[in-house]
Amino acid sequence: MAACLLTAMGNRKRMLILDIVSKNETSVGKLAVMLGMGQSALSQQLTILKNAELVQTRRDGHTIYYRTDSEQVRMILATLYELFDIAVPSPRDGEIANEILVTG
Repeated sequence: MAACLLTAMGNRKRMLILDIVSKNETSVGKLAVMLGMGQSALSQQLTILKNAELVQTRRDGHTIYYRTDSEQVRMILATLYELFDIAVPSPRDGEIANEILVTG
């Protein structure tokens, strides 16, 4: 379970997605705008998270919303932010902050 969770989280975009959907249920369209991703690329990342059971979906008409109910995901994100002194990302000018991961 832990290895699966960490593998699924081992991608910058997926971490950003998890951060967003851990705070608010968010539509695919809004995620695409916030992350500056095409819907096809975003769909691939969401499929990985969904297969790892890290996100849940809700459909309203043609719109699909994503969220995470996982307290483990929230705790891991909070721990990473604290350990690596990463500012918690926030939406800025329609895009998510890019400083979620420290690069060496």
